[in-house]
Amino acid sequence: MPALEYGTLTTQSRLFSHKALSLARWLTLLGTCTAPLLAQAQNCPTGVNMDDQYILGEADGAASAMHWPTGLVWKRCSEGQTFESGQCTGTAQGKTWNTWAETDRRLPKSFNSQGHWGIGTGFSQNLLESGGWRMAYNNELLKITENCGNTPKINRSVFPDTPPSLVWTGSPTSSLMGLSALSVNFNSGGSAIRALNESRNIRLVRGGQPFASLTNPAAQIVTQGNTVTFPSFPLPASLPASQAWGGARISGDGNPEFQLNGAGNWVQEAIVKSGDQIAVRFNAPDSGSRTVTFTLRSGQTTGTSANASNGGIEATALQETSASFTLNVPTVGACGLAGGMATVDVPSSNLCSAGTASAVDGSATSFTWTCLGQYGGADSGQCSAPRQYEVTPSVGANGSIAPSSVQLVTAGQTASFTVTPAANYSSTISGTCPAGSWSGGSYNTGSIMASCTVTANFAARTAIALPLPAGPHSGETLDLTVTGSEWHIDAAQSLTAASLATALPPRVTLPHGAVSLRLTNGTPGSNATVVLTYPEDLSAGTRYYKYGPTADNPADHWYAYPGAVISGNTITLTLTDGGAGDSDLSVNGIIDDPGGPALITQEIAQIPTLPQWAMMLLAAIMGMLALSRVRVRST
Repeated sequence: MPALEYGTLTTQSRLFSHKALSLARWLTLLGTCTAPLLAQAQNCPTGVNMDDQYILGEADGAASAMHWPTGLVWKRCSEGQTFESGQCTGTAQGKTWNTWAETDRRLPKSFNSQGHWGIGTGFSQNLLESGGWRMAYNNELLKITENCGNTPKINRSVFPDTPPSLVWTGSPTSSLMGLSALSVNFNSGGSAIRALNESRNIRLVRGGQPFASLTNPAAQIVTQGNTVTFPSFPLPASLPASQAWGGARISGDGNPEFQLNGAGNWVQEAIVKSGDQIAVRFNAPDSGSRTVTFTLRSGQTTGTSANASNGGIEATALQETSASFTLNVPTVGACGLAGGMATVDVPSSNLCSAGTASAVDGSATSFTWTCLGQYGGADSGQCSAPRQYEVTPSVGANGSIAPSSVQLVTAGQTASFTVTPAANYSSTISGTCPAGSWSGGSYNTGSIMASCTVTANFAARTAIALPLPAGPHSGETLDLTVTGSEWHIDAAQSLTAASLATALPPRVTLPHGAVSLRLTNGTPGSNATVVLTYPEDLSAGTRYYKYGPTADNPADHWYAYPGAVISGNTITLTLTDGGAGDSDLSVNGIIDDPGGPALITQEIAQIPTLPQWAMMLLAAIMGMLALSRVRVRST
């Protein structure tokens, strides 16, 4: 196939061009048709004239809109227009103010001196009470222009095809008595004084007399899930001879609806009047109670006063009354999430998953309550929550306690803390909690049955237990205590004799090993008293040997220490800082004391020997004695 020339249309391209042209025409036509609708939509985006502020319906066969913020009911079309398929067709009628007011009987309410405005003195009516269609007062018309875009300044979906022109109000003006009344400009909003003989259109409204107060019907006990209809009730007017107009809405769970006068659709909002019969229905809950609210709004309007002194400022006040409709399903009480959950405070939420909670009682170990059945349902059994108490730890200087924050402990349980003293300090526990026990560095309180405190105290170490390194009681405990002074134990250890650097003196032994001791925190130059307690009484003749320099011999050596008192199984040492018993010989608040209980063995005496001449003499004597005995026998 030969190549297509530039600009030449194929059959396919012609078809596409035709379709594109057709689509463009349709879009243009669609835009032309929908332009009025788009112009009407969303021109009051906020405030009291948004779409959801109106209830659309009919009032005596006329397409109407109830304004929820004011309680008034408006005709959707200007007089002379007809409402069809969402539009107001035809031309709005124009008449003089007096024609609308008196001839067509649309004046809201007669007033004194009305003759000055050309209204017959015998003309009398009160459409505010009778509820008939009437001219709107100045403030009423201005209200439906608020927050709306211009040309026209009104909600165009509620009031379609509104002419952007001046509209007569029912408000005469006193500034030019008998000559003028107010009109509202729907082109841009605002009101203006106009001569009575000008021809203007009007927008009719009805209402001005409120409904009487509604009362709540008795709650009904029903089966779960059923749709229940309450007996119908009338909407009463506040005055016997009047008729109230307004709107009603119903709200709540369970798909609430109402019906007017026993016929028609079930709805959630409607235009209503006094004398209407209202039936309410909604779905019962699966359990418990469900309430919906029927709300009724209307307006109460003050008319024009004598000589039109309030002309233009006549006011409509919103009136509201409501009734609550309740369905109750028998509910069996059931404990809620609070049951079984330990707590220090009296539980107040999640007590029941169904039913209502009784008062909460408290004992030393638990909180208890009952979930009461509702509307004929049975009560639950007893619900309970274990009781907790606060255990508050605190700590003194020279150590720590963990955890350090308040602990919540279930009644009857214990609290555990790790207590760590600083070096050379020992721990004690005080406070109001029941006394407990130690396991290493862990302290466990007694059984907690009330809020209490645990205080860790730390004192300089004055006692220590050491294992005996040797002797018949090897491995048993040697208790070492510093008494009666500010001195405390910085370090202490038990040693075997073999581990000592220098050999013991001859015949001296350490049957229980030795103790190396370092004391600190004492007053320089003062004495320290140390008591060593052994598992059994020490052997008779035991002495205490120390190792180190002395004042008369600065070299390290072993020596019997005279400052030791041995009694039974104890050795009491008196050590002087920088003096007797202190191996560093310095007055510095530090005492070094290596030493231990010692036994000294006795020396065995040698048998004396005879000199050689004596031995020869003794041999001669013994020989003579033997010869003598031989002679005697031979005789």
